[in-house]
Amino acid sequence: MDTNEFRLLDMLSLIYEDMDIDAIEERFVSFVAEIFSFDRVALFFVKHRKGILQGKLCKGFEDGTISSIKIPIEEQYLFTRPLITGFPVWNTVSTEDPFVMQLGLTNFAVIPVVNRKRVSCWKIKNCHSTDCPAYGNKMLRCWLVPQTNCRDRKEITTLDKLKQCESCPVYSSQDTEDVEGILLVDNSWSDNPIDQKTVTLLSIVAHSIGIAINNAKAYSSVLRESIHDDLTGLHNRRYFNARLIDEVDRARRYGGNVSLLMIDIDHFKKVNDTHGHLTGDAVLEWISEVFRNGLRKTDLVARYGGEEFTILLLNTPKEKAVEIAESLRRAVAESSLPEDQNVRITISIGVAALGKEKSFESLIRNADQALYNAKSQGRDKVCVN
Repeated sequence: MDTNEFRLLDMLSLIYEDMDIDAIEERFVSFVAEIFSFDRVALFFVKHRKGILQGKLCKGFEDGTISSIKIPIEEQYLFTRPLITGFPVWNTVSTEDPFVMQLGLTNFAVIPVVNRKRVSCWKIKNCHSTDCPAYGNKMLRCWLVPQTNCRDRKEITTLDKLKQCESCPVYSSQDTEDVEGILLVDNSWSDNPIDQKTVTLLSIVAHSIGIAINNAKAYSSVLRESIHDDLTGLHNRRYFNARLIDEVDRARRYGGNVSLLMIDIDHFKKVNDTHGHLTGDAVLEWISEVFRNGLRKTDLVARYGGEEFTILLLNTPKEKAVEIAESLRRAVAESSLPEDQNVRITISIGVAALGKEKSFESLIRNADQALYNAKSQGRDKVCVN
């Protein structure tokens, strides 16, 4: 094992420790450029809904050059061919491919970054044509490429092939966790050769990176679910309380105004009893959207439980918090549920600001008391404690 192989293993160990997708991709590009001393390196990913391969990250290219490139997923283009065949492309000179010409590539390799967990065509089709190049070949992902025996390939037009690709269980990505893209490595300036061993190593690494990105996506999804409310998409009580503790502690050490709104939907049980729980859910989603539209980016809104919401206002004195609360109250009272014009909703809001004691418990307690006062005084009100 040579020095580069050791460094690749070290790179993979570092990348697998990371659960941030952007960090994984940036490390991958940086390490490949550094370890192999390529003139230029770029990473592209498939945008499945648009049916294109788009540039994302690069080293050595001018700013904006790679990110502006959008390539249709068609076999005629060298950059997208590895996505269809599963094989890297290198030592190939093309004077016809517009994207190769645009980047001035004469000595380069294109490595597929693909999640290999998906089954091959011969498994999907239950094919037993053992003399077919695709049979048993874990790299080849398309039975429509030349030299395969599949009857579906014969006498097929390019347009029909593309239509099949769109619904192909091997190629198409209905699962958002699937990863597809390409790694472009280039030595057109130095003309240093890119040999088969290097391409093989990069193919193995690209496969591992695809899995690492998938793992990071899965982790991100689980993390999001753990801190967000399923129905409204707002942060949940657990996350909100943790942030509140942090922000109160920060205010205690460095100063600053912290205000809290506690909000309750008036007569929400009656809405559920009269119109049904589906309407009740629609109310919760609608009010969540009203809050999102009426707040600043620095404000944190969460579903606190049932029909209760809470909003953390940073660097906001009590007087300004009251203005924000009143604005939200009016926004709800003066509009109606889009799906049902007969459902009128109001909210009660309690406002509190961090006092001299500077504890999150007292802040919540004071906001709760203010909310109780608003409800006991007839609802559809803003009260301050």
